[in-house]
Amino acid sequence: MNKALEMHSSLDAPYTNEISLESLRHLDDLYLEQGHLEGYGEEVAAFVNRQKTFVQAHPPIAIYRVATEGSQTRYGGTIQQVSSSLTFTLDNGWKVCAAQKGDQVVYADGSTARIITGAGEANSNIALVGSRLSNGDEIINTLQKRFLIIVREGVPMAEDFLPALKRADVHRLHSNGMKQDIQ
Repeated sequence: MNKALEMHSSLDAPYTNEISLESLRHLDDLYLEQGHLEGYGEEVAAFVNRQKTFVQAHPPIAIYRVATEGSQTRYGGTIQQVSSSLTFTLDNGWKVCAAQKGDQVVYADGSTARIITGAGEANSNIALVGSRLSNGDEIINTLQKRFLIIVREGVPMAEDFLPALKRADVHRLHSNGMKQDIQ
């Protein structure tokens, strides 16, 4: 693992799947703004308009961020080595790679666990904040903030998307803007 990543907790705030109601409402702003279609052909405009109709019918209800090298787990593990070549450049200029199902997490005592759930085969089994490990642990944060999967109202997730989770485990936002686990 990149030596600089070992000190990430003091330099970079890790990101979770927490999102304010206000931010959630603005995830689709790109599709809802009309001015950006000028100068593009009819085919592009038609595609964007179909997307606009879709996002209006299925608003975001939650997000899952992609886990990376340096992501941490609830029980104190850290993802140190990954098999994916998908790379993110962080705000500080450091580069980190995405984690995938099967990658290893290392704990302070030297023990290890494997990532056993992810975003599913259609998403290259990429690991997410919320992915489970072979020892029952869970990834709780990531160093990158931009790459995420949006859960939409009325749109089912793939069967192999975080399969250890039940639909009721999906975090939802309530009108007060606070996220809460559904029991």
